Amino acid sequence: MVGPLSRIYDKRSGMIGGKRIFTNTAFMISSSLINLGISIITTALIARALGPELYGKYSFGLTFIFFFSVLANFGIETLFVRESARDKENISRMFMDIMHLKCFLALLTIVVVAVSANLLNYPKSTIHVIYILSIGLFFQILYMTLMSVYRSLEKMLVVAIFSVIFRVITALMIVGAIYLDIGLMGIVWTFSVGNVLVFLGSYVYFYNDVGIFHLRLNPRNWVILISRGFPFYASALLTMVYTKINVLMLSKMEGELEIGYYMAAATLVETLYFIPDAVGISLFPAFSRIYGHSIEALKKTYAKMVKYIMLITAAVCVGCFLVGGKILLLIYGEAFHGAVPILTILIIYWALMFFDNMMSNLLFSINKEKVQVKVMGFACAVNILLNIILIREYGFIGSAYAIVITEGFVVVIIGGLLWLNSLRYYPDWTILRLAGVLMVMVLTVRALGNFNIALEIIGGAISYVIFLFALKVFDDEDLVYIRSIIQRGATNVPRY
Repeated sequence: MVGPLSRIYDKRSGMIGGKRIFTNTAFMISSSLINLGISIITTALIARALGPELYGKYSFGLTFIFFFSVLANFGIETLFVRESARDKENISRMFMDIMHLKCFLALLTIVVVAVSANLLNYPKSTIHVIYILSIGLFFQILYMTLMSVYRSLEKMLVVAIFSVIFRVITALMIVGAIYLDIGLMGIVWTFSVGNVLVFLGSYVYFYNDVGIFHLRLNPRNWVILISRGFPFYASALLTMVYTKINVLMLSKMEGELEIGYYMAAATLVETLYFIPDAVGISLFPAFSRIYGHSIEALKKTYAKMVKYIMLITAAVCVGCFLVGGKILLLIYGEAFHGAVPILTILIIYWALMFFDNMMSNLLFSINKEKVQVKVMGFACAVNILLNIILIREYGFIGSAYAIVITEGFVVVIIGGLLWLNSLRYYPDWTILRLAGVLMVMVLTVRALGNFNIALEIIGGAISYVIFLFALKVFDDEDLVYIRSIIQRGATNVPRY
């Protein structure tokens, strides 16, 4: 029996299906699970050490610099990964021009961040936080440029290892800063120092492994790269605006306490971003490669990914509705009780964002980046308008509603565009069976509610997985793929 992912075959390219996608996604998710555990611990330590207001200042500073980080991209990395995934010769032709350009753009970004913080007239203490975080942002941009080479080669193990190294280093420094009681600024410095150290380590590894490095500048190629990458950049910029503008608007329309509540819930939801990020990082070069060889394989891969993402998001959302509030208070403490309603709203945004992430990667892979720009422009306008209306009416909770509504529009529009390009998912009995699985999960969690939260989570997860198989949510092709993974998973790591 031949499954749609594990045995898609093309005479020109051999096996181009799901084995490599699975392996790379497994690497990324494994590293992200480690990062998640570390992040939960460090977030709890920071929040409890600083309190809601100072935590709001710290998390706002991170949001502020990342809001401007898109300026250093210009879509160049996305262009590089797509083109190099299709033809590995593009790595040696493009990389050093990209690295030199990114150094310049990173410096430009830091200047824009500093000027913007002063023009917006934030308190001096907040501006100092932003200055320190900007140092880390500079080195993070360069580090991510190095990692783009391994993404294009689909060597996600390297990306995964360095992401864990960064998290471990910063966690150790955060614990030290809290133990030494050096306050907010000590915690802020951990981000920058961690990025400097990881960049230096990744540079040494990259130089020894790939050996592509010189100082010959070629500004003419910079212009070509910016021109080709601009649609990706415009899409990323507009996405950044519509996903982060609410925090900037809250900083002017609400107090630091409300921002602290919002960011506590948002940060907890963001710890789950590792799942769509891991899938997206693996899928984009794979989609790009498959598109160059087999449209039918791409259609089948897309349909399967919609189904699998639906299974993941349904479980996470229902689980959050059941125990999310308990988890938030366990991590942050009772002082953050006002963040619980935000969490139950933003988890829906996370689910929609997962689909958006995968679909957007597919649009980029099929050379529809200009269409994606138009969608993001629409989303940006809608989200700003909704924030103005809903923040005035409902405060920081209104901001959460605004981003969920906007993301819902985005998913519907991109899904429609893919449908018009013959990339379609046809609903089947899976949805009804999934509803039955979720009912069992809810009953299990409720039954364990008198014990402790760990048992609720573990019991709910086990019941969910068991009944996915018991109610035959996975079809025959899924089972063939799963058996193939189990039998040959670790021994079939692809060669590059």
